[in-house]
Amino acid sequence: MKKISAIVLTVVALILSAPAQAASLHDYPTVAVLPYVNKAAVSEGLSIKDASIISDIVLEKLVDSERFTVVERERTKAVLNEIAFQLGGAVNENTVVQIGNQLGASYLIAGSITGLSTKKSGVNYEHSAAGGGKFNKMTVVANVTMRFIDVETGQIVMVASGTGESARTNAEFTLKRKTEEEYETTTETDGIQDISSETDANVLTQTLTIGGENFSLVQVRNAFYWAVEDMIYNKNFGLLAKLDGKAKRRKV
Repeated sequence: MKKISAIVLTVVALILSAPAQAASLHDYPTVAVLPYVNKAAVSEGLSIKDASIISDIVLEKLVDSERFTVVERERTKAVLNEIAFQLGGAVNENTVVQIGNQLGASYLIAGSITGLSTKKSGVNYEHSAAGGGKFNKMTVVANVTMRFIDVETGQIVMVASGTGESARTNAEFTLKRKTEEEYETTTETDGIQDISSETDANVLTQTLTIGGENFSLVQVRNAFYWAVEDMIYNKNFGLLAKLDGKAKRRKV
């Protein structure tokens, strides 16, 4: 009896002394989303006022997936600020263990904006007499990435990327029509006035414009939203497809 008790105590002691295993990405781990950073060459006419807004979108999508426990952003921000103050500089991936321990997270998610560009397409038709029209489509394209960093090892264990687009249209129609204006002219010969009527033909042009001609901040935000959606939920290349072993290789 004493021998059995000793064996049981030994087993319990081994279990208690064994190092805790990091939660697998498949086991609904606790994750913290770090502020996104901008590494993109931004096309002229666009701007990124606050790259950290992407972190909010990523956080929202991860919560919606019901596959992760996500640390609240303000708590993450407070811990990052405290650690940065202690280190006397910006937080980097070398401090993941300290950050993860304070947040109780098994993984940190570090992400980047890798592209923000524009493209235009459209048609233009003109008729010298009747007028014409033009139709333009203006699209903002955003590219983002995310990296899962294991807090225990500091290694990157999962990477995903996504692309999103947001388009707006602009149309302009020009109508031309001829108008005739009648006016009177007076001529005088030998003291006798002669009044006659003449007609002057003109072209009246009217233009109707629908939609703006510039890219907007709303387009930028929407493009990022769909880029994050693609990064996480794309059935062939997204994060969840990778976790489920269903992902394909993304071709450039």
